[in-house]
Amino acid sequence: MSTPNPPFPVTPDGAPADTSPDALFTAFREGSQKKSHRFTFTWFVAAAVPVVLALGFVGLWRANGTSFSVVTPHGIKVLRAGMTTQEVGGLLGHPLTLQKKGDQDCYRYGRPNFINEVFVVYSVCYEQGQVRDVLTHQYSAWQVDPATGAFIAPGQPQPAPKNPAG
Repeated sequence: MSTPNPPFPVTPDGAPADTSPDALFTAFREGSQKKSHRFTFTWFVAAAVPVVLALGFVGLWRANGTSFSVVTPHGIKVLRAGMTTQEVGGLLGHPLTLQKKGDQDCYRYGRPNFINEVFVVYSVCYEQGQVRDVLTHQYSAWQVDPATGAFIAPGQPQPAPKNPAG
């Protein structure tokens, strides 16, 4: 035969439990403390996730090396630090010239012209046969009239030379 449930709380040994107002709400107080710890843990995770992701991206970036975008008539080409002269030549073609800068060999690539107002030439610098840096040089294609010193835009007709004998 089973014992009926008493109408008041009892402890596991069958003694009446503390029913004072402070004792009745201890479960809520303990739960709120657990929630407080859970809340702190949630904020810790929320703050730690972006830091871990940022460190991961920096690690990937350093592992893949620095990259440089070079605009060519055939589209944008991407050079990476560590590429060889043969790899760069395959992407950019033959260089215009070579310039020595200390321990670096800098090859210039681009298409100078007097049709566009501006043109770009890239200097790809190598150390020990591998790309170290890429510099962008922008040049103006405007011409200067030697007689007057006036600037002439590309595609504009040249002024006729003045006849000194008149």
